[in-house]
Amino acid sequence: MFESAAIGHDFTPGVENYLAELKVVIDTVDIDQITVVMHRLLAAYERGASVYIFGNGGSASTASHLVKDFNSGVNERLVRKFRFYCLNDNVATVLAVANDISYDEVFALQLRNYLRPSDIVIAISGSGNSTNVLNAVRLANAKGVETVGLVGFDGGELARTVDSCIHVPVHDMQKVEDLHFVINHVMVALLKEHLEYWAR
Repeated sequence: MFESAAIGHDFTPGVENYLAELKVVIDTVDIDQITVVMHRLLAAYERGASVYIFGNGGSASTASHLVKDFNSGVNERLVRKFRFYCLNDNVATVLAVANDISYDEVFALQLRNYLRPSDIVIAISGSGNSTNVLNAVRLANAKGVETVGLVGFDGGELARTVDSCIHVPVHDMQKVEDLHFVINHVMVALLKEHLEYWAR
C-alpha cells in the first residue's frame, strides 16, 4: 500500500524549494559570530582548557558529532590535543540525574563536577529556551567560565546569557539544525587546517 501510494508522486519541487530556502538562510548567518567562536576555541586549545558541549534532541546529536569531529578529526595529527567532552553522551548519568533529581539539572550537575576557570562551555539549543541548557550556562557564568551558544529562531534566552553566540535566524528547527551542522564542519575544517599548518 505504501509503495502504491508513493508511485507517481513528484518530490522534485519540494526538494528544490527546501534547498533554495536553505541557501537563503546560509546568507543570513553572521560570519563574524563564527570567527569569534573559532578564536575562543583556539585560545582554549592553547591554554589546555576542556570544552564541554551539550544539547537536547537534535542539538544533542550535533553536540556529539562536534565532539567526535574535534577529538578524532582535528586532533589526528596534533601532538597537543583539543579536549572536548559531550555531556549528553553519558546516558547513565543523564538518566540518573533526570530520574533522581530533575531533568533541568542533567547538564549543570555534571559541570559542577568538572569545570575549571580556564574551561569553555558550548550550549546548543534551537529555541534558545531549554531550561536544562540555560541552567548549565548560568552555572558556568557564575564560575567565570567562558560560554558559547548555538541558537536559532530569535535566539531565545540563551543568546542573551552566553558570552558569544552563533545565531541561525530562521523559525524552522530543521534548517536551524542543518546550519548548526554546517557551522560545526566549517570550524572543524578551518581549525584543522590552521593547526596542522603550524604543527609542520
